[in-house]
Amino acid sequence: MNETISKMIEEYSEEKDFFGEVSEEYIQSAEEALGLKFPQSYRGFVISYGSGGICGVEILGVQGKLGASVVKSTERWRKLGLSDGLIVIEDSGEFVRCMYSADFVDEKVYTWDRNGKELSVRYDTFDDYVIDMFQEGIDNL
Repeated sequence: MNETISKMIEEYSEEKDFFGEVSEEYIQSAEEALGLKFPQSYRGFVISYGSGGICGVEILGVQGKLGASVVKSTERWRKLGLSDGLIVIEDSGEFVRCMYSADFVDEKVYTWDRNGKELSVRYDTFDDYVIDMFQEGIDNL
């Protein structure tokens, strides 16, 4: 896990901001439900934190035996036209932030909305995305 992200979480997280560590079994179950593998950087976040965020920022993930918000959102947006090779990591309701599955060897975070139907690169890496979103949440405190 990126040291900057870990420090932000340590300093700003409150009780129940994150689900908590998730076993490989639950991650594999979520991947199987979506028919893909999580990118390595996102997988590391899910293993350590499950899902959640700080300062109003919510990153979708896996909540152990309770299910997986990443699966629910990804399936919902696929019905709206999102490509099967993408994973929704943030669902704003109007648009999503998503990443390609590990098969694509692409760590970029994209924005997709159902009106435009086009992906646009928003961040070069998952870590860049998390740092920027967390910092925006911190700045808005």
